[in-house]
Amino acid sequence: MTRDEVLQDLAYARALAEEGRHAPLIGGSYFVLFGVLLAISYSAQWSVLSGAWPVGQQVIGFTWMGFGAAAAIGVTLLSRRVRKLPGGAAISNQVDRAVWNGAALAIIACVVGAVLRAMVTHDFTAPDAIMAAGFGLYGVAIYASARAGGHPWLQSFAWIAWAVSAALWFFMHESWTYLIAAAACIIVLIVPGIVMLRREPAAMA
Repeated sequence: MTRDEVLQDLAYARALAEEGRHAPLIGGSYFVLFGVLLAISYSAQWSVLSGAWPVGQQVIGFTWMGFGAAAAIGVTLLSRRVRKLPGGAAISNQVDRAVWNGAALAIIACVVGAVLRAMVTHDFTAPDAIMAAGFGLYGVAIYASARAGGHPWLQSFAWIAWAVSAALWFFMHESWTYLIAAAACIIVLIVPGIVMLRREPAAMA
């Protein structure tokens, strides 16, 4: 950030403090991006596993490779947009970035472990654990952001994420759980993401 951007950010945070308001969360676009990509990928995997899409299961691997490429491009583009928004220095947004970065690293660790197990032991059900763990981590990140930023409306989405995680652990290896996960992405990620986007401050010139 430039000196002028830092000063504008601080002025914005000061104005919020004087008005007794909490800084809006500015990560809504990431919620929507990953919510959409995950919903599409989970739906595709369900359709392959259930036979609704009569193709070979190698398509699942290509689906997730496409997810990774789209996510990388999307994050790169959105980071430029988010940097222009005031409020990045607010504690709520610092916590939001930190907990989501931590959750992302934890999910990557789950992916690496599950994929390696599938390759070494030929247990191709191992990756089913990724989405169950993922929703648990989404809940942790959402709850931390809600508590740190004073956004109680967001906490309910954390509880939904945890409920989905518990269900996915219980019904693991059922093909229809991927369809449930796709629907849950709309509720847990896309819906709060849209709310955050609507509450975002205007971008700095």
